[in-house]
Amino acid sequence: MQNKLGVYASANKKQVKGAQRLIYICSGNICRSPFGEAVAIKAGFPAISFGLHCRGNDEAFAKTLDYAKRHNYPLTEHRSAKMSDYVPQPNDLLIVMEPAHLQELNALYPQQKKVLLGLFAKPPTVYLHDPFNTNQVFFDKCMQQIEHATLSLIQAIQK
Repeated sequence: MQNKLGVYASANKKQVKGAQRLIYICSGNICRSPFGEAVAIKAGFPAISFGLHCRGNDEAFAKTLDYAKRHNYPLTEHRSAKMSDYVPQPNDLLIVMEPAHLQELNALYPQQKKVLLGLFAKPPTVYLHDPFNTNQVFFDKCMQQIEHATLSLIQAIQK
């Protein structure tokens, strides 16, 4: 997979070394990134999440809240946060869901380490779909991918 990443090679699995805080980023910060944050925190790893295209202060999406509740992840207090509110810290790892996010973040934070979360999914992928307008079955599959990939990411950091 590493040889096939091409322009996304800078966001490969090697970037996770030394990460001390996980920064989950998606478009609206109401589905994917807040759930990734919740998984990481429940696993005992510091995490926070942001949206590249959100207005801020919105609750997580109803399906995200439902999925989190069914799987014992605390998410009811989540409010979306804008990426412009992010304050970089040493050893932050920016975690992106899709290549477009990576391109935006490379322009905004060129010095920060970044990784495509999907590289830790089974099977690995560079794109974790935004489940916002999907049916419940596909939504749940997306959340399962994020959960598995996050736990695999944390294992890789702790090696």
